[in-house]
Amino acid sequence: MDAAPDSLSPAPALRESAPMPTPFLSLDPRACGLSDPLSDDIERLDQLLGAALEAQGDSALIGLARRLRDHEPDDDLTPLWDRYPELQQPETAQALVRAFTLLFQLLNMAEQKEIVRVNRSRRPAHDAPRPESIPEAVERLASAGLSADGMQALLNRLDVRPTLTAHPTEARRRAILDKLRAVAEQLVEADLPAADARLDQPLDTPGRAQAELSRLLVELWQTDELRATPLTVANEVRNALYFFERTIVGVVPWLYHDLRVALERVYPGHEFVMPVFLGYRSWVGGDRDGNPNVTPEVTWRTLLQHKERILDIYLRSVTELQRELSLSARLGSVSDALAASLQADREAIALPPDTLLRYAQEPYALKLLYIQQRLQAARAHMTALADFRAEGPGFVIRPPAYARSSEFVADLALIQESLRAHGAAPLADEGRFADLACRARAFGFHLATLDVRQHSDEHAIALDEVMEAAGVLPPETRYSELPEAEKTRILTHELLNPRPLLPRECALSSDARRTLDVFEVIRHARRYLSPSAVMSYVISMTHGASDVLETLLLARESGLLRWRMTDAGPALESDLDIVPLFETIEDLADCQEIMKALFANRAYRAHLDARGRFQEVMLGYSDSNKDGGYLAANWSLQDTQLRLAQVCERAGVTLRFFHGRGGTVGRGGGRANRAILSQPGTFSGKIRFTEQGEIISFRYGLAPIAHRHLEQIVNAVLISAAEVTRTRQPKPAWTALMSEMAQTSRERYRDLVYRDPEFWDFYTQATPISYISRLPITSRPTFRPGRQRVGLEGLRAIPWVFAWVQSRYGVPGWYGVGAALEAAAFPAAASGDPSPDEERRPGEGLARLREMYREWPFFRTVMDNAQLELARASLDTAAEYAARVRPEALGQRLHAQIAEEYERTRRCVLAVTEQAELMEGAPVIRRTVELRNPALKPLSRLQVALLDGWERGGLQERADADEWRTALLLSLAGVAAAMQSTG
Repeated sequence: MDAAPDSLSPAPALRESAPMPTPFLSLDPRACGLSDPLSDDIERLDQLLGAALEAQGDSALIGLARRLRDHEPDDDLTPLWDRYPELQQPETAQALVRAFTLLFQLLNMAEQKEIVRVNRSRRPAHDAPRPESIPEAVERLASAGLSADGMQALLNRLDVRPTLTAHPTEARRRAILDKLRAVAEQLVEADLPAADARLDQPLDTPGRAQAELSRLLVELWQTDELRATPLTVANEVRNALYFFERTIVGVVPWLYHDLRVALERVYPGHEFVMPVFLGYRSWVGGDRDGNPNVTPEVTWRTLLQHKERILDIYLRSVTELQRELSLSARLGSVSDALAASLQADREAIALPPDTLLRYAQEPYALKLLYIQQRLQAARAHMTALADFRAEGPGFVIRPPAYARSSEFVADLALIQESLRAHGAAPLADEGRFADLACRARAFGFHLATLDVRQHSDEHAIALDEVMEAAGVLPPETRYSELPEAEKTRILTHELLNPRPLLPRECALSSDARRTLDVFEVIRHARRYLSPSAVMSYVISMTHGASDVLETLLLARESGLLRWRMTDAGPALESDLDIVPLFETIEDLADCQEIMKALFANRAYRAHLDARGRFQEVMLGYSDSNKDGGYLAANWSLQDTQLRLAQVCERAGVTLRFFHGRGGTVGRGGGRANRAILSQPGTFSGKIRFTEQGEIISFRYGLAPIAHRHLEQIVNAVLISAAEVTRTRQPKPAWTALMSEMAQTSRERYRDLVYRDPEFWDFYTQATPISYISRLPITSRPTFRPGRQRVGLEGLRAIPWVFAWVQSRYGVPGWYGVGAALEAAAFPAAASGDPSPDEERRPGEGLARLREMYREWPFFRTVMDNAQLELARASLDTAAEYAARVRPEALGQRLHAQIAEEYERTRRCVLAVTEQAELMEGAPVIRRTVELRNPALKPLSRLQVALLDGWERGGLQERADADEWRTALLLSLAGVAAAMQSTG
């Protein structure tokens, strides 16, 4: 996890000493070696959960949970229902699953609170900055010889864009998230000394903190874990906006302040120009790849909500600042520019005479009142934009509304400059006003720039109709069936022709019209909401240059590309960055040739010139892993970045990579800052990466953790992008060995997943994949449209990983690594029939791997992430899922194959990392896994019993089938909470 604590240190325990009730599971965190403060919190929450169950009349669940925890399956495999007759009632099964789920959710919050505590309590000697912080990066760069001018040049290059997505990996409702956040906040409050209590809080009394926690646990126990209805796109948009409002909008100014203070300290006397280097993007409401629920209307409403929400945030801030900036003109003056601005405001905005009189001697408060009037007018204007197809008077932006956020930023700058020039610099550069000025620059009127994403096939299908209607092709010729070279020729010709293909009201099918309407939404949003509302269009499954040119041509039809006559001749204006997404291993291998073809294409070169010679390329971590396995995907992605960077450099194109990382290691997860530090040496400082599902709630649920996550990222970007600290290129021998290992790993992985004809039967029985689609946690289907019966090929990467997490195999995060390491480190063992001495003899191969692990950040990150997934896996638990497989021989065979590769991988990773046990270098993570495993086993066992009962025990035919189905779905959410991971 990105915000993991760097070390553990003691802190005060909760102060109340009221007698503790019977705990739910009697967890023993101290025996696992966890810190005293964390152990105190875990024990207290365990006890409070037991008390809540007793108070709700569910005390019998405590004994049942403990008996199930202590149960070990025997040889006769007696069904769980026969051993525990209480479980034959669905209400009891549901309640038990919910109790385990709540326990794990509370553990998660205790661990988040511990991260906050540890990071706050660390006080390095000699006032040194905290490791992986922004001040640490600035000091390190200065020590390495970076001048102030060099630092300014570096800052000007930085471009960090976290991108929130709605991929279906958050199993919890927002109501649950709110209450869990309150639990964490109450734990923090309880640790504060009485002297630190806020003035607006009641005086501390014995038992107050415990009473608050008890109340919250009752709320949680009586709140449904599952939504009553499937998640809609509108729900997903609201959930994303929740995190913007609760933490992101507040934390981003904090980061900019950190940087400004660090620069002033390290480079005293130098005036830095602070660029907007950190901003947010979102896919929520714009990602239509395989999701028919993301219609043009939904995208338009999403964009409206973005602007409405940020305007509301600004209005609240301005209202507060009116009271704060009550500086009197009798005690000081203002700048000439601000005075002239106030005069212009009086002429444009009619305020009531009594209001003008009230603020006659408070020029700053008066200016903020005029700003408020303009923001309110801009907010009221949103109602005229409800229908994106509407044209007419309602779309005219009338005074006094701000037409662009730059006007708002300019007004705030006038106030700042006047304050600085007249003895009030602290009011301009610190506190609420400085935060508002920073937010205005970082979030504009768009809050988060919305990406639009669509599958390349959809564009080709729409162009079949467009080409036919425009008479571009001979009769009976379908565009989508043409060879790649012919497609590219036709598209280039049409793009170079300034006339549109279609009349505005051309009759098309509803599907084709929907594809074109998305571009109309983008045009309206950029014109009437903000030029930053939408800036990129992402093309999933880009297989050729034609996929990119198709998107450009469709954008041209809506006026997003325009030819204009200039003194130098015709020139193209382009409003969108077109972002190819390369996802499969084959596409990653071919992508540099695709980009070369585009850079050589006349039409695309004109587009690039219009976009400042800037190109963004997205790399897909999920599908590449599903396609080739963990090691092959990671090396393919690393090698691809180097190759693409070279292609763009030769073409004179500025490149930004967009990393489509998921939450789990199997989908590119792991600590984002370490991934940045392991980038190839060509890293420029420009980066985008996705933030998904439960990772969003972990990283952005609490402001201190959000701050730590972001400061670690900015630290890594500064260090990686600076010439003075840039990582040297790996040795050719290392990259050659990585290529060999990637191939070995891929073959081992594909032997299991794609070449074994019985694998799909095993996977669908040994994991709960068939039930994941029934969880109401996403608006997007589990299978790609039209491929529901195809099997593995049509299954999306997220549920693919989700199912492996549930069954504790964790295959996507490590499978095939062992085969590759063994072949490189112990070639005799890998060759088939070694002698005992040869099998484990450390030779040149192992020495080279150990050197790579010590000196190559990329390889070290890959190995560390793999060992994390190995530590989180439980092959004993997985065996209980495999026992469900029919025929039994199939389950035994493939489980044995996976277990053998697991042991090989574990053994080889330990040899390469020179450790005695997994995660030796991250003891806190290892200890939390050790704490969770005994509590997770009974929940997994109960899930297996529910799966068996549903499929073979007749639960589907019972009158209470719906209750049993709910219990099964609750178990999925419970295991996800325990693993802190879904997909």
